[in-house]
Amino acid sequence: MWNSRRLVKLFGMGVAAGFAALVLPTATAAADPLTEEGPWESCNGAVCLVMGDVRAGGWAYEGIRPFITDWKGNQPYDVRYTGEGGEAINAGSYTVKIEEFWNPLYSTSAYQFGNFVGNPEAPDDLALGNFAYLSGSSMYRIDVFDGAFTNLTINNVGAHDLNYWVMSYGDITSTVVTDPNNFVSAGYIEFGDSDPIQLWNSLFHSWTPSVPDYLVPDNPFVGIDFDPDDFFTSALATL
Repeated sequence: MWNSRRLVKLFGMGVAAGFAALVLPTATAAADPLTEEGPWESCNGAVCLVMGDVRAGGWAYEGIRPFITDWKGNQPYDVRYTGEGGEAINAGSYTVKIEEFWNPLYSTSAYQFGNFVGNPEAPDDLALGNFAYLSGSSMYRIDVFDGAFTNLTINNVGAHDLNYWVMSYGDITSTVVTDPNNFVSAGYIEFGDSDPIQLWNSLFHSWTPSVPDYLVPDNPFVGIDFDPDDFFTSALATL
């Protein structure tokens, strides 16, 4: 990668600025996500996982825009409970190690949860559901050819540390749920909007837990792509 001093010598200050906006891997050169409005949250009923200040995540960018984007950060998230009166209570927080990668063929998202840090001022009896059991959890998502094939893996969530694997191809979706502590699992397949077809179930109950995809953290860096024409035009405007 050429450094900025060499670029200045070759192209002059104006050209160097335009070139840097296109290819240099810096977080400040692609500030668009920071200007988008939030809140960035994922909810289940009264409980939400809410992204904190984006600048507290230490986000860094690598890649060659507009062909590759790769954002990495260690982002704080609050767990908020909304009471019947509409008041929001901050129950605690996680720090989530995140990588959001995109190119024109596929995109990936990877999340690794740190330990839950409870808010000492929050009531002890808040019903947080699965949001209370995310310490050490990991999640991975891949999207190929704009949704033609997708895969979502959620590991070590809930009170029983369950794992979920969901793969979709066209209108076909296959789901597997495993309990690694008891060495049991269940699997089913869906065709379009038809009812799920159970393939097997060795769990301790006849029903299969629904996939808690609401636990996947929301953030403005998911699936960021750039129209090359728009991006080159905006870069040339800096010359």
